[in-house]
Amino acid sequence: MCNTANYCMDCGDPKASCDQLAIDFVSARINNRYLLKEAVGSITFQVLVDERGYSCVLSHNDATKSALTNELITYLNGCIWKPAKIDGKPVASSVNVVFRFISGAVYGQVQRMDLEEMKPPGDPTIYNKNVTYANPSLKNYDFTVWTKYNSPLVDNISKSAAMDQSDLLWYATEKGMTRFEGTTFIPVNEYNSPFPSDANIKEVTIDRDNNKWVYSDNKIFMYGSGGWQLFDFKQFLAGGVNQILNSRNGELLFTTPNGLVVKRKDKVVVLNKKSMPEMPSSYVLFAYVDIQKRLWIGTAKGTIMIDKSVITSFNSLNNTPLKNASISGAVEDDKGNVYFSLVDCNKQPGESDKEGMAVLRANGNWLHYNDKNSGMPANHVNTMLYDKFEHVLWLGTDESGIVRFDLNNGWENYHNNNSPLPGYNIYQIVQDSKGVIYATTANGLLRIRKKSGA
Repeated sequence: MCNTANYCMDCGDPKASCDQLAIDFVSARINNRYLLKEAVGSITFQVLVDERGYSCVLSHNDATKSALTNELITYLNGCIWKPAKIDGKPVASSVNVVFRFISGAVYGQVQRMDLEEMKPPGDPTIYNKNVTYANPSLKNYDFTVWTKYNSPLVDNISKSAAMDQSDLLWYATEKGMTRFEGTTFIPVNEYNSPFPSDANIKEVTIDRDNNKWVYSDNKIFMYGSGGWQLFDFKQFLAGGVNQILNSRNGELLFTTPNGLVVKRKDKVVVLNKKSMPEMPSSYVLFAYVDIQKRLWIGTAKGTIMIDKSVITSFNSLNNTPLKNASISGAVEDDKGNVYFSLVDCNKQPGESDKEGMAVLRANGNWLHYNDKNSGMPANHVNTMLYDKFEHVLWLGTDESGIVRFDLNNGWENYHNNNSPLPGYNIYQIVQDSKGVIYATTANGLLRIRKKSGA
């Protein structure tokens, strides 16, 4: 029986620790006793280490309570630990130990908690003071949140994620990458990829042929039917990569501080001020090819559009929301309307009315939504998704959570103070082939699934 009175979570300096050799010994015993060829995912144990160094498993996340899990509990309870100390005095504390199943074997390691990340995220900032959000659609969704404390996620913060054609979510973080297929988390690490388990993965995207493109350590990798390949783009990517974007015409677009790098099959083309003087700047933030095959390029000093051989610079036009603004995201609806998130190129600290969302309607007319003239709660948009199942637009913001826009006049705003969202900072929104939405946040991975019959 564990004595759970008066212990702290992963506290102390030094913290409670166990020699990795002891964890490796436990893994080796399990690998010798079990056939793990088909095993995937991981099991996380919360272990209490008292002030004497004795250990006791408090909980785990294996709902099946398998014989393997029971055996791991026995081994963990018998490991030799060093207790945590506060002001030089040993104290009782809890530690997470994760055993991951990779390539037919199990590997264990202590997983430290980031207590700062466990704190509540605080209150969202809603800049729009003119709208009361009734959120009538909120009741139609089930929300699920995974963090690195209730799942094998390597980190709570992911600024880049992509859904492949097999409905596998590729979740990239500064501390490694994970694949998720709806029920099972699979680490992407040195056992199944070119990346160490703690690799800083900057970008991940999926191309038209379901190849996965990853940017890490200033290198570009591609994962396809032939396994992992390294692409030598260093002469084009010396300044780094802002985003890797998949174009509907099969091209890959790499936005960089030195131009837009376009990969067309085996050919690479660079668009910058040297090759195209009409570009406002060589520093490219975003690029997009619409259904009419027009190429839109957002730069640090404005936006241009290339339609066949005709180049339009929007800084010279006074009748569009794109004047002195850069596009930072784009989606299209079923009626041919294009929606752009905007960055004010001359922005001063604070919100800018020039940001928000621009809409190029199919008839050529422009609209501009911001927190002064619409139901947008804030003007800075990180990510956009057109939901082809519900025919609505989802926006992820920096400070105000998620926006659901019905494309007419119905604006809803979900965040941690009015919904099950884990926070208010939304980085990426993607959707699988069944309509399930995933959002990466500063506080974990969020799934939004329509309720049956709703």
